[in-house]
Amino acid sequence: MLLDGIRVVELTLFLVGPRAASHLADLGADVVKIEHPQGGDPMRTTTTNRGALPPMKDINFMFELENRGKKSITVDVGKEKGQEVAHRLIKQADVFISNFQMPVLKRLKMDYETLSAINPRLVYALCTGWGMKGPDKDRPGFDYAVFAESGLAHSFGEPGSLPVQCRPGFGDHITAITLAYGIMAALYHRERTGEGQLLHTSILGSLIEAGALSLQAHLSTGEEVGPVSRKDMANALWNFYQTKDHQWIQFAMVQPDRHWHDFCVAVGMERYENDTRFSNHHSREANRRELIEIIDGVMADKTRAEWLDIFHGKNLIYAPIVPYSEVARNPQLRENDYIVQVEHPAKGSIPLIGMPVNFSRTPGRVQHSAPELGQHTEEILLDLGYSWDDITILKENGVIL
Repeated sequence: MLLDGIRVVELTLFLVGPRAASHLADLGADVVKIEHPQGGDPMRTTTTNRGALPPMKDINFMFELENRGKKSITVDVGKEKGQEVAHRLIKQADVFISNFQMPVLKRLKMDYETLSAINPRLVYALCTGWGMKGPDKDRPGFDYAVFAESGLAHSFGEPGSLPVQCRPGFGDHITAITLAYGIMAALYHRERTGEGQLLHTSILGSLIEAGALSLQAHLSTGEEVGPVSRKDMANALWNFYQTKDHQWIQFAMVQPDRHWHDFCVAVGMERYENDTRFSNHHSREANRRELIEIIDGVMADKTRAEWLDIFHGKNLIYAPIVPYSEVARNPQLRENDYIVQVEHPAKGSIPLIGMPVNFSRTPGRVQHSAPELGQHTEEILLDLGYSWDDITILKENGVIL
């Protein structure tokens, strides 16, 4: 696999750091998760998410998703002997990942200056909420808060409606991909030069990238970029419409002149194709409200299933707006390994989200389910050169579980 032989050590909590490390585990990296002996990552005991997600049942789906394919070692890095264990682990590592705040990392002696002195080839990957500079550099942040200040919450929905909330993990997962991308680039640099380095991303920076086109539009024009009513979309073929059974279909034809004829034929609007109000993109934009009302009436005549059957195979870009219960049944996800089956030691075969990238020569895969707390502590310590007597003393002193 692509990252065979690469050891990653993570000191992380919740989503963004663990998710970035799981991407590397899927590519074959040996990922060791350092957890506190008293309970470990708080995700292990999470039972719900403020009502935004269903309550946990027989499996902690959040922890499984973010920590599949890893090893777990319990170490209290707040203690001197625990720091010695962590530093010995870092000496053999290629990558260190953390989303702890910088003052905390310094207090724990897990900051970049300390670890890079131990291992100059180390790729030290840090994620913060708001960035490493500026007045908010030490401000704690979760993606819900950063989503609000990134401009994204303001830009979704209908004008005048309530703000749109960030979905659980949305900003964290975007940031995790950004962090993994930075780690891969730093490993490539090290391959060429032998040099490790500090790399950093933030949830703010990643969500700014997610909404970059809108912010760049404001930077270039000085105009506010906010939500647009579906009744006032400049391009009526870049809009969503309700069907007879109160479902919705999204059209996404950014070149409407190219699709106008096929669209009119498909929905039975041939009489409007050459109407001077709608005959080209400019005239359709000038008369957009009238056109959207016409399409609203046409789309309301048939059910979503009937329309999807009509649109199939046509020169149209469309998709139904569906809940996750339908997403989970979509064969595209399993055919492309976006959902895979993974063996769980207690639950048997369970479905997990797969990899978003496929490689023809070095394919990755979900290695195994998430580890139990401290499952690999003794194995890793023995590999680091600790004796069984050393391990017993560490346990007696509460350094490990």
